[in-house]
Amino acid sequence: MIQKILVFSFSFIGDAVLSTAVISPLRHHFPDAKITFLVGVRAFNLLASDPQIDQVLAYDNRGEHAGWRGKVRLIKALRHGRFDLVVDLRDSIWSRCVGGKHWGMQLRGKDIHAVTRYLDVLQRHGVDTGGAQPRLQFTDGEMKARARFLAENGIDRNRILIGIHPGGNWAYKLWQPENFARIADDLCEKWNAQILTFAGPDEYSLQVQVADLMRWPSIRVKERDLRRVAALIEMCELYIGNDTGPMHIAAAVGTPVIAIFGSTNHHRSGPYGEEHIVVQSGVELACNPCHPGKHAGGCGAGSCAVIEAITVEQVFRAIERLRMGMKR
Repeated sequence: MIQKILVFSFSFIGDAVLSTAVISPLRHHFPDAKITFLVGVRAFNLLASDPQIDQVLAYDNRGEHAGWRGKVRLIKALRHGRFDLVVDLRDSIWSRCVGGKHWGMQLRGKDIHAVTRYLDVLQRHGVDTGGAQPRLQFTDGEMKARARFLAENGIDRNRILIGIHPGGNWAYKLWQPENFARIADDLCEKWNAQILTFAGPDEYSLQVQVADLMRWPSIRVKERDLRRVAALIEMCELYIGNDTGPMHIAAAVGTPVIAIFGSTNHHRSGPYGEEHIVVQSGVELACNPCHPGKHAGGCGAGSCAVIEAITVEQVFRAIERLRMGMKR
């Protein structure tokens, strides 16, 4: 009888968000089981208080769990949890040392979406995954914090609220900040939109740069708590950003996404769901896509011609197309 399930999730925020797609199918198949997620320290706070997960454990592969000694320490701690089933989405060799039944990944292919690969782990063992997708849920306290932010910043709920995130972990994946500023201005001018700009802890200067380039005022979200950031993204009618963790957060809270992709394989890592649009240029390079891969960004250019060729007009047409679809 399966009573305790351990899901091997990920370190990066986007990957951890995508892994939440397995929660609902596991809940329905094992209604009495306790579900624990094992995530990296970066993603821990995002999932730790999520109501749909019973427990979240953190592994620190650069700290106490680094090297083989650290792995042994972590395995001993996990074995103490006496899990009946380990669902390994990381394809990790040492997940087999935890004990209990082991469900691992088998589906391969560079053009297969990560969520499809995760759900396949369950499908091969008879779990119904119909309709499953990444999801984040919020606590009452997080909803109240969101309401306070909206009130304190004078958000008019009768106007369109649009979220923009110009940042990301890798420079070669970023669209130019002046382009984000132009898009934001166009939305303010043509749609009377209110703009929320988001930024990671190391991206506040980029956030300020976009705000300074805009002709219209925007509201800079300085919140560091990813859970509260996610709750704010949920309030947006539309989210526009590069290939980065908040893009997957937006899709997971049900906000339609305009995802700007250059050097990343969007078939594998794009926003999950039919309602989102991936914008790419027509530029073709032999090395594209280079991400994910062993030598991502290995050209050393620091930027990618494929994403630089995406125009503001192209993105705005995608936004209009997405909004028209939302009105049907």
